[in-house]
Amino acid sequence: MKPDTFEDAYARIQAATHTRTQTEIANLLGIKQSSISDAKKKNTIPDGWLVTLYRSCGLEPDWILFGQEPASKGSAVSTGVRETASDYATAPTRATVYAMARTDSETGAWVRQGLENIPVFEALVRPNLLVVKMDNTAMEPVIRRGAYVGIDCDDVRIRSGEIYALDFPGEGLVIKRVVRDLEAKRLTILADNPAHQPQHLPLDTPDVTPLGKAVWVIQEL
Repeated sequence: MKPDTFEDAYARIQAATHTRTQTEIANLLGIKQSSISDAKKKNTIPDGWLVTLYRSCGLEPDWILFGQEPASKGSAVSTGVRETASDYATAPTRATVYAMARTDSETGAWVRQGLENIPVFEALVRPNLLVVKMDNTAMEPVIRRGAYVGIDCDDVRIRSGEIYALDFPGEGLVIKRVVRDLEAKRLTILADNPAHQPQHLPLDTPDVTPLGKAVWVIQEL
């Protein structure tokens, strides 16, 4: 596969590193500014740049050169395999990541406890987005322990077979697949990991609250 043009690859580097000028890029790479002009004339990204960007920023060489996902170590899994520089023209926003197991001592309801902040590209942002860190193996291999899960809190209407974040009193936030069985008048809460047993709840269980639908996952392959 032939690499993209220098301009496309350079634009991806700028977007991912939040740099605007050649001076900023040169400082980041530890090179002379004239080296950038030389690379542009040769229409190629030097190997040394790729090594530095991978070590310091986690940027994948194939993403820089070809636009192939993932963009960096731990990037979101996507169905596409190619991106253009315009997809990353907007710098990523930062989102707070919350723990799943924290509960209120009196009510048992899930309580938001921030763990860290991560960058989230604009394509993954929702108006009412909740990001949590998966703390168990119930949904493996689809969602691995330690993965970042994006929850659309505006989408709480249960659609059978989809993955939702549920507030289970006493347990905290639970991420599992939900199946609506109208004939049996129950909800079946399923784990993709066969080692975990399914749970069956009445359709009108008021204590279990759907917080939103899982819409993306960021995890290492």
